[in-house]
Amino acid sequence: MDRFGKPDGKVCQEWRDAISEMVDGELSPSEQQRLWRHLQTCPYCRQHYRQLQAVKGRIQKANWASLWMKAIRENQRLKRFLFVAIFVTAILSAWVTSSLVGRLQNPPLMTPTSAVGIFRYHLHNPFEWTFNPTCPESCKCMAEKAEVIPVRLNLSSKPHAWERIGICECLGAPVAVYLATVEGQSVMLINFNTKLLPLKSEEGTSVRWGDKNLHCYIISDSHLLLWQEGQQGYALVVPYGDVNPLSLLPNLTLVGDDGK
Repeated sequence: MDRFGKPDGKVCQEWRDAISEMVDGELSPSEQQRLWRHLQTCPYCRQHYRQLQAVKGRIQKANWASLWMKAIRENQRLKRFLFVAIFVTAILSAWVTSSLVGRLQNPPLMTPTSAVGIFRYHLHNPFEWTFNPTCPESCKCMAEKAEVIPVRLNLSSKPHAWERIGICECLGAPVAVYLATVEGQSVMLINFNTKLLPLKSEEGTSVRWGDKNLHCYIISDSHLLLWQEGQQGYALVVPYGDVNPLSLLPNLTLVGDDGK
């Protein structure tokens, strides 16, 4: 039995040395051609050649690993380079991880620009959730989904003036949206829970209206009022024109959970 577990008689003795020399790269081209022709017809010699090649590959890998470790041990500059590279990689990985975690933990915000963006988008696109504006049960369902209190718009000519009611999730949190037409102009009220969608009022004009502290803006030809009452946030948006959003505030009425 030879060292590879094959009976000595299975490998052709006249080709054994030639196989070892070819694996070591010591065989002449003409002898290689003769050996290749023999390997095509002899499965035992072919298997012996493959085993020698596998052993040589493992030895080469071990040699490369040992040479690399020896170079690291003996080369101080290489040591410093590897240490710095590992340190920088660790710092970058920690920074990227903390940035991603911070983004995931930071909730989306309701800003004046966001409110006007919702207004302009949903003037022409239906809401993700649509409810019957005159049905108390629909308002109650919307309030439960968006965690807000339903709002009624009372106008002298139209006791229930909302034409479209729904939920928008454009900012990543459910927002109740009301749409109506007043004096030929679209009016939108955005109602949101500030725990789910904190209100971030940017630089603008502050107005005191009764017990409300309003923030007024003119953005993209739209007039915007932003305010907060407890955990409830509101954004009233109308196109900049004849309709004064302040005149609509007395007509906005919070509806109880029973829809009345």
